Amino acid sequence: MNYNVISFKEAEEIMKSKDHSQFEKVNKCKRVIFHPRFLGNTRKGIEEALKSERNLVSEEFGGALIAYNNIRIQQAMGLIVDPYIHFDIVADFIVFNPTVGSTLTGVVHRVFKNHVSLLVYGIFNVSIRKSELNEDQLMEGNEVEFKVERIYVNNRILSMHGSLWSEEGSWEKKKTKRKSHIKFTDEPTAEEDSNLAVEGMEVDADIQGENGVTENASFNGLDETSEDVKMTADETSLRKSKKSEKKKKKKSKKENI
Repeated sequence: MNYNVISFKEAEEIMKSKDHSQFEKVNKCKRVIFHPRFLGNTRKGIEEALKSERNLVSEEFGGALIAYNNIRIQQAMGLIVDPYIHFDIVADFIVFNPTVGSTLTGVVHRVFKNHVSLLVYGIFNVSIRKSELNEDQLMEGNEVEFKVERIYVNNRILSMHGSLWSEEGSWEKKKTKRKSHIKFTDEPTAEEDSNLAVEGMEVDADIQGENGVTENASFNGLDETSEDVKMTADETSLRKSKKSEKKKKKKSKKENI
């Protein structure tokens, strides 16, 4: 993460100048924990603790803390807990809280083969896929407007994946154009129908194997057919045995004569 720092005044100016800054100003109470070396200087300890939280995502803020101002300590004596000092404060905080679908502006920081890296406010990294539609815009140093597609938080560091607003319509047209080349028929041909049936049998057999059923387990339809085959085979053998018995009887009669 880039440790660029935005002052409270700068953050307020960004909020005023940009409709989609995704900055939010809140006034709230917060518990601050700092090292006992600041026992003689409580305010310094509080400021150092807050500095260490800047640009990091916090659950209590619902976003990344950007800046703070007007700190008011709420008690004369703090609480010591093994061995850190705890103080409650009330302050004005500015939080960066983007949402999926929101609009932001970033500066192209690094260009790779398939994507580019943007920095928002010189702090938060954004990845945007390169394509023929946006390659000219995504040059190093360019400022581009993008739509937030995904938000990631790793070790309290916020990053995003986005797409350029300017290419939204083009992408839709491109997708529609591709779809228009797909041809559909009302009914499959006899060959396609047989292929589909075979593929369906193979897929079902694979699914049964994954579910713990043996791979060579047969379908009900095939079981019925196999039973029919067995019945036919039994009848055939019975007829053959009857014929052989008749031949034997005729032979024995001839011998007696």
